[in-house]
Amino acid sequence: MSSNPLQACLDILTSPRDTFDAIKDKKGWSWAPFGLVVVSTIALFLYYFSVVDFEWMLDQMLEQMAVQNEMSAEQLQATQEFMTKTSMTWSTLLGGAIGIIVINAFMAVYLNLITKVYSPNEMTFTAWYGFSWWTSMPFVISSLLAALVIMFSSAGMVSLDDLSPTSLGFLADRSSPWFGFFGGINLFSFWSIALGTIGLSSWLGLAAKKAFIIAVAPSLVIYGCWALYIGFSG
Repeated sequence: MSSNPLQACLDILTSPRDTFDAIKDKKGWSWAPFGLVVVSTIALFLYYFSVVDFEWMLDQMLEQMAVQNEMSAEQLQATQEFMTKTSMTWSTLLGGAIGIIVINAFMAVYLNLITKVYSPNEMTFTAWYGFSWWTSMPFVISSLLAALVIMFSSAGMVSLDDLSPTSLGFLADRSSPWFGFFGGINLFSFWSIALGTIGLSSWLGLAAKKAFIIAVAPSLVIYGCWALYIGFSG
């Protein structure tokens, strides 16, 4: 059994069922995964922008944007003037950190509502918000893997897309609108869903199939709508 919050952060990755059983009544421990996920995200992007060849990265991004969005030379010039190293660093840092905070808040709202239907319980939004951070722990490993990608990159020539080597982005060309779609699906997303399934089964006593449906539903809805948008807009 996990003896402290930081130990639980490690145990959630290696012994998730036992850890969820142990932390069910320790809601105050969720500060640990929250801190690790947010800090690792911020640290990753700080490291990235300190190493990357920014001019090379900018050329790659503008080339991709020009193809995907059919932008004119004037539009590209205006975009390039805005995309300074400082603005890109701060927007990526804030977007990454605030993005996962907001996403987990929405996930907590969803779990707070949907679990009342499947299994009447007294769990609150705060409890489910903490739960969402525990299921986000695989993304700390993802950040460490991305840091290794940066470390072994050639002369800083590594794109933001390269920071997710376990994604399905290889299934589409970088110029394709499907590239972002497949790039958003990676091993750590599946790992997080698996933790959600185990956690729901532990905390609510749900059957594995029912817990999996609840855990995977948001991703299916999001990616389903995204696929429809790409399909109809293309």
